[in-house]
Amino acid sequence: MIKKIQERIDNFKGTDEKDKIKFEHIIKNMGAISSNHLKNIATLPKQKWEDEKEYTHWDDRIKTYFLCYVDLIGETHFGDIKNVFGTLVKTKSGYSYTKKKTPKVPFHSDCLQIALYSKVLPTHTPFLTYASDSDYTIFTPDNCIELSKENLEHYYNELILYQKCWEKKLELANGDMKTLALLCKPDFSEIRKNGFWWKGISPDIIERFRSN
Repeated sequence: MIKKIQERIDNFKGTDEKDKIKFEHIIKNMGAISSNHLKNIATLPKQKWEDEKEYTHWDDRIKTYFLCYVDLIGETHFGDIKNVFGTLVKTKSGYSYTKKKTPKVPFHSDCLQIALYSKVLPTHTPFLTYASDSDYTIFTPDNCIELSKENLEHYYNELILYQKCWEKKLELANGDMKTLALLCKPDFSEIRKNGFWWKGISPDIIERFRSN
């Protein structure tokens, strides 16, 4: 496994200079990020952990199943690992790396994910661990109302609604990609996370989405 990971690191080719430099910072800070995740997990009850277990969950309302890969499953807890990477800013002398704080509340899309996982692990307590190279935060039902059973049920129902909406969009588009694009609203959670899909998008367009 380690050999395969090293091969992927060695063979990585960035899409541009910025992408290459950011990847180098990620590799450089990998140890610090991992260490901060371990600090988070150390606050949970001591237990044996399994990683990347596969589950499926069927819901009659959408007549299909979800495929889940849960990052960590213990005897009493399950959770997902979220890395928080720093940002690169273009300067006159090159690129400047800025450390990033972990979020004060879980990202909305991560709550949807944990809500789904709670359906396949109903007797376990959920958590979300966020870590950067300089900061770390863990969310559990004890310190985060979003992860309460009541709110996770709300998030799960929202996830089902999303699936129904996608089914209707596909029906309306009837195979036409332009029509489908017009029916799709931006994922504001991904904008907030500065996710991959928004790389290269004009800041003016992103700001317009934020203000509407």
